[in-house]
Amino acid sequence: MKTNSHDENGLDTLINLRAVARHIGRSVRQVWREIDRGKLPKPVPGRPARLFESDVVKYQERLRQERDGKPNDGREKEL
Repeated sequence: MKTNSHDENGLDTLINLRAVARHIGRSVRQVWREIDRGKLPKPVPGRPARLFESDVVKYQERLRQERDGKPNDGREKEL
């Protein structure tokens, strides 16, 4: 997956759920679970199911913040 989620025309790239799963190190079934839980957005209409690459990047950033003990707004947790 590219670090810049926009193509040469400035449009957000769509990626299928198999590529999402590979990128985040989970199975396609686990990706669907994250979608059902609202942690990842619903796929765009059509087949195969696809997500915007920028949404996957945001998901990973939220995971990193949770791991580091930071609230979703990026501020440090108060002790």
